[in-house]
Amino acid sequence: MSSVVTFHLVLVVYAIAAALFFVDLARPSAEPSRWAPRALALGAVLHVAHLAVMMTEGDGAATLKFGLSLCGASVSLAYLALKRRFRVDGIGVAVAPLSLTLLVGAEFLRSAGPETAFPRTLLLMHVAANVLGVGLFLLAGAASAFYLFQERRLKAKRVHVHGAHVQGRLPALDALDSTEHRLLLAGFPLLTFGIVSGAVFASSAASTSGAGILRAALAYATWILVASVLVLRSVAGWRGRRSAYGTLAGVACVLLVIAIYVVASAGGGNL
Repeated sequence: MSSVVTFHLVLVVYAIAAALFFVDLARPSAEPSRWAPRALALGAVLHVAHLAVMMTEGDGAATLKFGLSLCGASVSLAYLALKRRFRVDGIGVAVAPLSLTLLVGAEFLRSAGPETAFPRTLLLMHVAANVLGVGLFLLAGAASAFYLFQERRLKAKRVHVHGAHVQGRLPALDALDSTEHRLLLAGFPLLTFGIVSGAVFASSAASTSGAGILRAALAYATWILVASVLVLRSVAGWRGRRSAYGTLAGVACVLLVIAIYVVASAGGGNL
């Protein structure tokens, strides 16, 4: 089976999952449907199979095309791992389209790998840390966005509160806040390793382009923002809205880095 076939299979299943999550969010039923997460789980499994086929066809794990696609799969897998424990089923309405967007975006990138004198193992570890870290941060951003949206609905009295539970299709504020924090805790070490190993690779480059300098600046800005959110939460008790805004600022930097990589891929497609 070729990567073209597996790509279209994943595309269709992710699209179905996205539609099911949207219908699930819109309908008045109190209990979420099981079909949407099941469709997303099937899409994630097929996505992993698609990545395996890509590698057999020569799209190495150190390419931007592979890394961006892997990021999409990691977003879905991380969500599926967290949703039962933290009751954040409603976030799926953002997760499925996000994974679909990363899958489709990766398909139109070149697959040429980077040229480096450093060991391939270190390069793969650098790519894996960045991809998984970005996936976790994007999920944290989704949780933060839903937190702010749900909080605004509460203030506008659009949902009813009975005890500690919020009646509605979106998760409770405490669940969203806790999910965001745990995702940041999991992604921060990966981001730190990615920045350190990236600095090692950058030090071997004969010259640095303007895009490369901007990517590095945004990566450091992301690290500072995430570190600040975690430290202020621990020291000053920053939770809820302030933590959500800080997380979204960091995610905005991550999205800019991805955008720069995608635009720069026209000149070689390197990660």
